[in-house]
Amino acid sequence: MRPVSNVFALIFACFLVVACDQSGPIKIGFIAGLSGPGSDTGTDALNALKLAAQQVNNDGGINGRMVEILPRDDEKSPEVAQQHVRELSQLGVDAIVGPIISSIGMAILPVINELGIVTVSPTVSAAEFAGFRDYLFRMNTTTRENARAYAKRSIELDRKRVSIALDGQNEAFADSWYREFLLEFEELDGRVISKNWINTSQASNADIARQLVDDAPDAIVLVANSSDSANLALEIRKLSKDIPISAAEWAGTDLLIEIGGTAVEGMELVQAYDRYDTNPRFQQFVADYEAMFDRHPGFSAVLAYDAATVLFTVLKTKHPDQKLANAMTDLPPQMGLHQELKFDQYGDGNRDVYFVTIQNGKFIRVK
Repeated sequence: MRPVSNVFALIFACFLVVACDQSGPIKIGFIAGLSGPGSDTGTDALNALKLAAQQVNNDGGINGRMVEILPRDDEKSPEVAQQHVRELSQLGVDAIVGPIISSIGMAILPVINELGIVTVSPTVSAAEFAGFRDYLFRMNTTTRENARAYAKRSIELDRKRVSIALDGQNEAFADSWYREFLLEFEELDGRVISKNWINTSQASNADIARQLVDDAPDAIVLVANSSDSANLALEIRKLSKDIPISAAEWAGTDLLIEIGGTAVEGMELVQAYDRYDTNPRFQQFVADYEAMFDRHPGFSAVLAYDAATVLFTVLKTKHPDQKLANAMTDLPPQMGLHQELKFDQYGDGNRDVYFVTIQNGKFIRVK
C-alpha cells in the first residue's frame, strides 16, 4: 500500500501542475503550408495571427495570460498535418488556427475530432465541411456559394463554353468547387468542354495550357493557387492573347499579379474582402500589418485576423467550466474587419464576397 504522505504529495504535485498550466501562456497552434508554391496564403495567415497575438499581449493578454503561437508547416501533406495535430495536442495547445486548404482540412478532421481540439480555419471552403457538428470551425463561405457565383457570372458575360484547370494537390477544394460550378453552369445552359488536372502528372504548364486552349472555349477557369494560376496564365497568353481567364478565389493574392504580370490583366476572380474598404478598423489593421511585416495583407491574412478575433474573444469571455467548442457557437456576433462574425450551430461561418478584375496590376472591384 502506498504511504498516505506519498498520496498527499502526489495530489499536491498534480495541483501545482494544474495551477501552473492555468497561469502559463495560452498556446495556439497554427497549421498551414509555409513552404513551396502557394505558401503565400499560409504565411499571410500566420503573420495576421502573430499580429493579433501581439496586440492582445500588449493589452495584458487573455485574462492575464500571454498568447503563444506554435506554427507548423503542413507541407501540403495530409500525413505531416496529422502528425502536427498530434504533436500540438501533446504540447497542450488550447486551440489550433488553420489549415488553409481544404484537402488538409479533410485530412486532419478525424484527428481533431478524436482529440477534441477546437480548430478554426480561416479559409477552408469545400461544401462537404458544412452542416456537421464537429471541432472544425470555418470562417469562409463554401464552394457552393462561390463556385455558383462564378457560373452565373460566366453566363452573364456570355461565356457558355469553358475549359477548367483543377489543382490535384488540393483535390478536396478543387473537386468540390468544380461540382458546384458544374451544377449551376449546366442549369444555366453552360457547358464545360475541357477538364484538366494539374500537379497530378508530369504534364508541364505549357501542355496544360495547350489542352485548355485547343477546343476554343469562350473562357478558361483556373482553380488553383496564386503561383500556379499565374504560371498557367503566362502559358495561355503565349497561345491566345484574348481568351478571357477567370481564377477561383484561392488565387486572389498579390503573388498572382507579381508572377503573372500582363498575362493576368483582365482576369476576374472573387475576393472574400474589400481591399479598398475605408472603414477605420480595416485601415488600422492594414497599417499595423504593413508596419510589422513590410507587405500588404492578402485575403488569408484578413480571414485569419478575423479568426483570431473570434477565438481570443471566446477564450477571454467563456465560463471556466464551459467547453470551448460550445462557447464558440454561443458567442454573440463580433465585429470583424469588414463584417459581423458569427458561427452557426455547426460552427460554420460566412463571408460577403466581391468580384474583382485585375486592371493595371491592381485588384479592382467589379461594380
